[in-house]
Amino acid sequence: MGIYCLTFDRPLGRMDRHRLEMMLDRYDTIRLFRTAWLIESTNPIAFLRARLGRAFGKKTDFFITRLSEPWCADGIGPVSQWLSDPQRQW
Repeated sequence: MGIYCLTFDRPLGRMDRHRLEMMLDRYDTIRLFRTAWLIESTNPIAFLRARLGRAFGKKTDFFITRLSEPWCADGIGPVSQWLSDPQRQW
């Protein structure tokens, strides 16, 4: 189980966004910023990278990394609550 931070280099077009959202719907996620998401998953990062590669296609570069504690944030309201949920496992 892990929390992964996904970010990509540009806003997505309608079709790309639809493909990404369909992929993300398979996981517990929360949007961090316009081009950044947090994903909770039991899958290894290589699996997520392959899934994201298919969702984005070759047009979009992305970066994904596993979060670890401690983490800190400011001004991201619901995301802090999502991360701090007692049911969220690290």
